[in-house]
Parts: sequence; structure tokens; C-alpha cells
Amino acid sequence: MWLGRAAKAARGLRLDRLTLPVLEEALAISRKATVHYLDGLIRALDQIENTGLTILLIAPAQRILGLNWMPPYLVSALHAPKADPVFVDGRLRNLRSFNWWEDPFIIQKRIRAFHELVDAISGHPALTGWLILDRSLEWSRPGLEQADLVLKAFIAEIREHDETGSIYLGLGWPELLDPKMAQVLALQVDRVYTSGVERKPPDITTRAGLAGELELASYFGTMAGWIFRKPTEIEIGWGMLDTIGNNEETIEGFKRLGGQGVAGANWISLTDPEPALYSHPPWVLRPGLERVGLINHSLEPKEYVGIWLKEISSGKPKDGIYDFIDISKQEYLDDPHTHLPRLWDHFRESI
Repeated sequence: MWLGRAAKAARGLRLDRLTLPVLEEALAISRKATVHYLDGLIRALDQIENTGLTILLIAPAQRILGLNWMPPYLVSALHAPKADPVFVDGRLRNLRSFNWWEDPFIIQKRIRAFHELVDAISGHPALTGWLILDRSLEWSRPGLEQADLVLKAFIAEIREHDETGSIYLGLGWPELLDPKMAQVLALQVDRVYTSGVERKPPDITTRAGLAGELELASYFGTMAGWIFRKPTEIEIGWGMLDTIGNNEETIEGFKRLGGQGVAGANWISLTDPEPALYSHPPWVLRPGLERVGLINHSLEPKEYVGIWLKEISSGKPKDGIYDFIDISKQEYLDDPHTHLPRLWDHFRESI
């Protein structure tokens, strides 16, 4: 099957893990459809296991390739032309978030769906990690007590079946501008996963292309590790929307990222889609999104990819990765909107 061949191609690039998203909507439809979906998910895990790769499961996945994917009960019913597009009920719609954190019925519904997922696939030998609350703190913004309740429920479901799998908290870079809640939540997980550089902070200027993105990812990963005090993995690959640019600068960016102390980097897409999918979401929403994969739709590696992966995997954490930070953590927490762009300038000077 196609997934098995794609996983084999990934193994050929010496990748050791794939990230697999699970859409909550597939767990909240009819019982028959949910069982069918879970059976297919298990078959996918089997195919990946046969290649020797492991899996980090995003469960449930909220933001994939820059698009929010939502079950109907997490969006407002009113059309909002100025809202970002959301994929819900099989189509794109402009809808705002519904404050589900205030609704005990929806909270329990989400926990039950998560329980069914964990019950079905935990224990699979390919599954080594769970990424939970993927960008959920942005849709909509909860209070700390509400977020803590849901996080604890998800962790309890995992640990009832899986005592050793790593648990990740999925955060967008905007949490660096309002980090106090995520600081508390991060204490309960093994790792933090940061993403979201498809939208850059307005007060931060970067170089164009992949080299600029890698520089920013290095900075966000370093700041997240410092603030949340957890091993941090980062999402990369958005720079492929532009031309690659100077490949020597790009290679240097991968080398720097490997030496910056981040625990891992996750590319936004393993493969490019078939050309027939270019006019469908999410690819139709962003020019160039159809070419961000590490391998093309024929499952051939892109030019330079092997060199890039070699550079990032061979990088060793350097000493003094936090030396560019000239304030205490409390001073940062008192005014993150000032210090995040200011420390970015210091970070660039340091490299």
C-alpha cells in the first residue's frame, strides 16, 4: 500500500519516526464509521512498523499544514467572513471557535472519544509517543483550571494503557507571548512540541526561504526549552513555500538547529500530494504548499534533502545556548511582548 511505500522511502532517508495525525471528527461520527476508521489506523501502524519506523501520534490533531480541522461542536454556527477557514463537516467554512472549555458536555464528549482511540491502539509496538492538546490553547483560550482538567484526563487515559510512551504538549509559538498557563501544564508532560511558523510574529523579521525559517525555529525551540524547562521538538518545513535560496546558508541553518539543543525537528509533510489534490484543501489555500514534502509524490527524495538530514542529525548541542538571554525568567514573564522580539535580535547577533 501507498503508506507502506512512503514509510519505506522515509526509512531510506534514515528517518526514525513519522508523525501521524488523528482527526477528532472521525471519532465523533457513527459507531460503525469510527470502528472502520480505527481499523484503518491500526493497519497504518502495522505498515509503518514493518519498515522499522516508530510513530508519534497527534491525538487529536487540530492544525495540519496550516489549516484547522474541527469537529462541528468546536466551532460557532454563525458564518464569520473575516474568520480563518476551518475544515469541518467535509468542507471549508469561515467560522470562529466555540468556547467549548465552558461546556461540560463537550469536555466529556472529547474525553470519551480520546478514550476510545487510546483503548483501540495503545500497546501497538510502533507507537512510542502521544502529542495531545495540539494548539488547543488557541481555540478558544481556556482558563488554567479548565485546561488542567482536560490535560489530566488525557494523560490518565494514556497512562492507564501505556506507561512508557512519551507524552507531548502541542503548543504554538504564540504561547511564548503568554506562557504562564503553558508553564504549569508543561510540568505534567515529558516534552513540548512547538509549531506555527507559517505565521510569523509581526515584530520579528527573518531572512526569506528555508534558511530564515530554520533560524527562527532554532530561536523558538531555544526559548521554549528555557521557558518551559522541558525537552522541546519543533516543526519545520514552511520555508519550502519559497525558493530554497542559498543552499550553503540552508545547510548552515540545519547544522545550527542540530547544535541548538532542541530535542527533535518534525517536517510538516513527508510527501507531496498527487497533482489531482492541488485544488483541494489544505494545498489550495497556500501557493507552494504542494511542494513542501521531503519526497515528491513519486516517493523520490528531493534534491539536498539527504544532506540536510545528515547535518541536523550530526549536530551536537553547543555550550551556552542561553547566553544571549540577558534577563531573568521572571523579567521575561512580566513583559514577553517586549522581550521576545528583543531577544530575537540578541539571538541573531549570537550566531
